[in-house]
Amino acid sequence: MLLFGGFLFSPTQSLAQGPVKLTYQVDARISVLGNDFGKARELAVSQGFKSALEKALRDFLGNEKFDANQKNFRDTLKHAERYVQSYRFIEAEDDPIGKTSQVVMQVTLFPNALGSSLSNTGIAVGSVSSKKVVILISEKSLTSEESISFWDTLPISEAALAQNFAERGVTLIPRDLIKDAVSEENVLSAVKGDVNSAVQIGLKVGADIVILGNSVSNRVESQIESTDSAIQTTISVRMISALTSTVIAAKSEFATARNEELLAGELEAFGDASRKLSEFLLRSLDRYWNAPSASRDVQGSQPNLPSPVLPPSSMEDL
Repeated sequence: MLLFGGFLFSPTQSLAQGPVKLTYQVDARISVLGNDFGKARELAVSQGFKSALEKALRDFLGNEKFDANQKNFRDTLKHAERYVQSYRFIEAEDDPIGKTSQVVMQVTLFPNALGSSLSNTGIAVGSVSSKKVVILISEKSLTSEESISFWDTLPISEAALAQNFAERGVTLIPRDLIKDAVSEENVLSAVKGDVNSAVQIGLKVGADIVILGNSVSNRVESQIESTDSAIQTTISVRMISALTSTVIAAKSEFATARNEELLAGELEAFGDASRKLSEFLLRSLDRYWNAPSASRDVQGSQPNLPSPVLPPSSMEDL
């Protein structure tokens, strides 16, 4: 166990064991340029985040080891906001005479995100396993309510993908634990294709692999006389590494099904599409996990996927 500013933290602890918080009080003072106190306040807050993160890193590694590896943490400290769970002002003061903006803040960090950063530098490994996966899908189906919050429903496609991964022995971060750590705005930005938002999700919940995307279901016109509902589903996802900020794989799959019950038809079609998609993703994941570290960003330049588009229907699929 390690002591972080009054909080006990185990390097092998996972989010599933309960969230652990690292809280620090920091202060920052920034000179005002051109009478822009708003910009100065923003820079002061950013400096406060960096100070809190540096304190956490020093607590974890010790001053000597941190100082010896400062170059490895330049990028980490540059993006300190990724590691901040919350913050509040204790004091905030603008000095119009001295032309400065000063803040005193209480900053709470995500320990799992800190562990991911240490793992990525190769200095310390253990607080977060690189072989943990997040799966989050934004779904528009014929049986779902459009007005419902993202976190208030479990998409059929997401549940199906998660089941396929779990059956292969992949460790998944539970959805309810992700909800406690990640805002809906962050998730929706990530599923629309923002890699930085996806990286933040992975860092905050302690998972290297983040699978995000969209799914949709539609009725399909059929020339076959039948009372059954012909349903076609499409799932489009991207698989991203939070530790390397790269896209590992991207793919869309679709499937069709016929059933008298609309929900049963959706379950079958989403299930078929998720099975095909899971086979591809699991192969890609296996290659990524078994590839040399230097070659793990090979697929990182793949283009953004568009939102799911219903492919032309085929009578063979019906």
